[in-house]
Amino acid sequence: MAEALKISVLRKSQPVDLEIEEGAVARYYVKEMTGAQRDEYFNRMAGKTVKDANGEVVGMKDFKGLYSSLLSFTVYDGEHKPVPESKIQEWPDTAQKALFDLAREINGLVKEGDEKN
Repeated sequence: MAEALKISVLRKSQPVDLEIEEGAVARYYVKEMTGAQRDEYFNRMAGKTVKDANGEVVGMKDFKGLYSSLLSFTVYDGEHKPVPESKIQEWPDTAQKALFDLAREINGLVKEGDEKN
């Protein structure tokens, strides 16, 4: 008889220290989305895509919130409260991109063959 497959329902979490002002660091967490969060994120992204006659995604019609939308579902402050998208939008591109790449990895959104830049 095959051994039972063990699947965890505990959400993955990665602590991240963000420099919030010169010399001051705060602990944040990048967490795995729940199923409901994933569905909402996918719905938001579907509304931003352009499809061809065959229904294949061929581009994006709106890039607003491309990073911050995912991050609003995955980044939590030191009290484990979600960081609002409006606050994330104030963060510089380099910070958003680093967190976005980590969030994609933790949530299994990186396809085989995707290259990290």
